[in-house]
Amino acid sequence: MDSLPLLIGIMVIGYLIGSIPTANIMMHVFRNEDLRRVGTGNVTSTAVWIHAGRLPGILSLLGEILKTSVCIFIAYLLADQLWAYLVMLVSAVVGQIWSVWLKGAGGRGQTMFVTGFLVLCPVPFLVAVLSFAGALFVTKRLNLSNQIFHLVSPLTLLLAIFINPLPFGLGYHSWGYAIVGLIFCGLFFLKHRTECDDIIQAQAWGNYSR
Repeated sequence: MDSLPLLIGIMVIGYLIGSIPTANIMMHVFRNEDLRRVGTGNVTSTAVWIHAGRLPGILSLLGEILKTSVCIFIAYLLADQLWAYLVMLVSAVVGQIWSVWLKGAGGRGQTMFVTGFLVLCPVPFLVAVLSFAGALFVTKRLNLSNQIFHLVSPLTLLLAIFINPLPFGLGYHSWGYAIVGLIFCGLFFLKHRTECDDIIQAQAWGNYSR
């Protein structure tokens, strides 16, 4: 298969899989509501957890993880090269953020971002995850911690140039991880919303506020 058709195919497949609105499906199944018309309007697993309960929230999260795993497996079948995994992951996250099935609405792509990099280069990425955990522990502000996490991720992913041992990751040593991390950082802040229902937030996170 020629490289251009393969590239286009991977992008389309990733986008369509990422577009599957797992969170909204769970919301319809358990509450018969549309997440786009509830709370902040973000179609995320966190929103499902807040508005529909723990079980649908967990199922939504597992659905996002499954979507990411399927994308990575398809990239493996089609090319088994780093560029294919990264293009597939970016396309899937774009699909999750701007879903064709939700007329351009969607979530933030965080679960797919985290799941993908925990598979592709877990050791460097865990440094970014630890920065999120540390920021959340110190500030007790979920939104601020998310912002710190996305800002730090591209920097920590530079470690993959030197450290990405098998069998924990794919073993590729590349600056491509950091480039994709930077893309995800930009997507996060582009999608970022600061509005929040204080009562809902307090119920969901207790002392951990936005």
